[in-house]
Amino acid sequence: MRQNNVANKSNEKDAGCVTENRHSRSIIEEINMDVIEEYCHKIYYCDPYTARHAEHVADLMAGLATQLAMSPEETDLAYMVGVMHDVGKIKTPLNILTKPGKLTQEEFQIMKQHAADGADMIADITGVEPITSVMRHHHERYDGKGYPDGLAGESIPVLSRMLAVCDSFDAMTSKRCYRTEVSLYESLKEIKECAGTQFDPKICEAFIDFIEERFGFSFARA
Repeated sequence: MRQNNVANKSNEKDAGCVTENRHSRSIIEEINMDVIEEYCHKIYYCDPYTARHAEHVADLMAGLATQLAMSPEETDLAYMVGVMHDVGKIKTPLNILTKPGKLTQEEFQIMKQHAADGADMIADITGVEPITSVMRHHHERYDGKGYPDGLAGESIPVLSRMLAVCDSFDAMTSKRCYRTEVSLYESLKEIKECAGTQFDPKICEAFIDFIEERFGFSFARA
């Protein structure tokens, strides 16, 4: 489940690059990974798309964290919240989770519960404290019009603000049974247009830079 660059960072930490302080330790060292794996298997059986989406988002989160010059420990945490962010969908009725079409308003209200459900579900796992708040708030909006708590601006955890961008990008660029994927250019255009409303503008800028570097793509010239 883990990517190579994070494993390499863990080796660096073993070599003495990090102090013994708990807050300097990797989330991988702190958390009960067996329980995390169990949740990942459950969500896969509920909806394989959600499982693949989580892996893609985790990879994007780690890349964006590196782009923002976050520490190795923060990058590990960014990856883990990407993996875990949608586990609350285990509680979402399957007919809503896999519906091949637009949700009704009532169905959407049920779907929206997954963010808080996920945070509540993992709350008792050893070492998971840094993840729960990020999961709960990954559908908040920068302008305060998101859910579940209507947080705005920098009152939203920074990893939640990052997750909002990565989550949306992968959703747009993934093919679903009810729609085709959006092009790389159109996805980045949407993210840029939503900077300051749905997304943190600085994180949008860093994300676009990251995608340009990853894909050798110039958004400005596209």
